[in-house]
Amino acid sequence: MVFDLAFYYAILSAFIFSMADFAGRFGIHKTNAFVGTTMTRGVASVILFVAIILTGVKFPPLSVDYLWVMIAGICLPGLFSLLLLTSILKIGVSRAAPIKGSSPLFASFLAILFLGEEPTWYHLLGVVFVVFGVILISLSPTEGQWKRKDIIWPISAALISGIGSVTWRHAMSLFKEPIAATFIGTFSAFVLVVTFTSIFKRKSLIPGIKAAWKPFFLMGFFAAVGVLLYVSALQKGNVYRISSLVQTSPLITVFFSFIFLRKIENISWRVPIGAVITLTGVALVNSNFQ
Repeated sequence: MVFDLAFYYAILSAFIFSMADFAGRFGIHKTNAFVGTTMTRGVASVILFVAIILTGVKFPPLSVDYLWVMIAGICLPGLFSLLLLTSILKIGVSRAAPIKGSSPLFASFLAILFLGEEPTWYHLLGVVFVVFGVILISLSPTEGQWKRKDIIWPISAALISGIGSVTWRHAMSLFKEPIAATFIGTFSAFVLVVTFTSIFKRKSLIPGIKAAWKPFFLMGFFAAVGVLLYVSALQKGNVYRISSLVQTSPLITVFFSFIFLRKIENISWRVPIGAVITLTGVALVNSNFQ
């Protein structure tokens, strides 16, 4: 394993994201994904804006770089959050989190295609482990309201996460201030989701905020810190490596779900084993054998 600043940023981001997933699980059952995403992105935008004021970070001159940051933010965390919260609602956080952990598959492929990254054979072997782990989780018994067809939601979240990761990597090669870039991306995501919510879920916005503001405030706080760390890691490391490291978050999420939500979400043995296999693949993807 390679231990550098990018590694530590990514691992810390994984832990923070797992906390965000867990907070989202308690909020999403009180409202819908549109309202939940609007709240989390709004809170995250405010927190990042305050951080900019406190640190005195300066925004670079206007250029096309801002467009790349906006696109990256709309994908990740914008559309990704919307799809992830829908996934949690449909199949539970203990399944949604590991399945969306397959995002390194998409991120690695896109990074090879568009950024010219060159993973080795053992990195690709890690990808195989990730796929197998996701399949094992997906074959978990369908108790309660969870249906196998609903895995399309976390898989879609993984795809969008992969696209967002590659876009962020490109954007941060141009845009040198991580806090400013994260704020621009997060605020762009907020504008997108609040527009959608106002059009399609207007009647549920105020009741949803009243019912679920506490867990989504926490999710927004964790999301702001997690995305900032993720963007900082991508600025310093390859997409296939950083994306894989950040997706260790499902192991933490499943651990807490196993402790607190086992009876609620009917977690079978396939879920934690699948998560471990997935994360073994993640470790291989991040390895650097000499």
